[in-house]
Amino acid sequence: MKIYANQLNSHLQKGLSACYMIFGDEPFQINDSREQIKLLAKSTGVEEFIRLTDDDQFDWNELLDHCQALSLFSSKKLIEVELTSTKLAKAASDVLKLVAEQLTSDTTLVLFGGKLDSSQTRTAWFKALDSQGLYIPVYDIDGQHLNRWLQQQLQKHKLQMQPDAQQYLIEFTAGNLLACAQEIEKIVMASNSTFITLDDVKKLVADQSRYTVFQLMDEIWGGRQDKAITILSRLKNEEVEPNIILWALQKDVLLVNELNQAMQFKQDTAEILKTHKVWKNKQNLFINLAQKIPTSALTAAISQLSQMDQVLKFHQHNDPYSLFAHTIMLLTGQLQMAQMPLPVVLEFD
Repeated sequence: MKIYANQLNSHLQKGLSACYMIFGDEPFQINDSREQIKLLAKSTGVEEFIRLTDDDQFDWNELLDHCQALSLFSSKKLIEVELTSTKLAKAASDVLKLVAEQLTSDTTLVLFGGKLDSSQTRTAWFKALDSQGLYIPVYDIDGQHLNRWLQQQLQKHKLQMQPDAQQYLIEFTAGNLLACAQEIEKIVMASNSTFITLDDVKKLVADQSRYTVFQLMDEIWGGRQDKAITILSRLKNEEVEPNIILWALQKDVLLVNELNQAMQFKQDTAEILKTHKVWKNKQNLFINLAQKIPTSALTAAISQLSQMDQVLKFHQHNDPYSLFAHTIMLLTGQLQMAQMPLPVVLEFD
């Protein structure tokens, strides 16, 4: 059964389903949905939590074994499987169909990953699991949907916020739900009041003594390499979550690359900007970047960011900020960085 992320809470009030499939390109809602499911599972006596990822070394029979095995720690367990690719091989599809037949009230399966296209929702494995639980497609939200999401987050923290303060917060975080949620957490920790004004938000959130990921992106796209590396170093010292930096880089680099490709083949760029929901005051910037940055640099950057995604997922590098510095240097003119393999260690001041 298909529901949306904002409907999950009401469904969980009825109890756990046997299966949840959470797919989309918006990481905050995917993680939030997973956390809601795990919280309910813990409250209903689930003590064994298993996390699997279908990387190159993954054996899908391992999932089947976990579903069939009796739990050593409790009578109930929750199994999460992250799909790094939503185009599954036959072996994976066959296992998921078997798992769908064998799910019991003692086992909850949670699959999550990137966006599914319409053909993937017609596959046999998807239909088999869908009949056992819930499918939650996750979409980017904007406009009034974004405003409603912010209202829900404020209610969750028992906060009231002036409308102009809400708008400022949305603009400050550029519609990034993860960044916005983190800023709300900062407000909760720093404010003694439950009523938040615009001045409060400017003081508590937009403290100019601290750099933000969005300032980092401005310096990168302005070609100011030294300033970008300085801000990256500050973000490292402030222990900014690396996944937020990765999200911002991937989002912009993929957009610039798509515009670059469209220009090479004389295609319309207006529809691309509309699809990516690029603010009007940023559109000329991205058009200019697509004309300025060589295709080879964009291709190399996309490859590096994909590697970084795996590095962060599997904790394969002690200093992801050095990896970010590598890509920043590539995007700001040092094309030789495309030939230097990751990981590379760069010293920060």
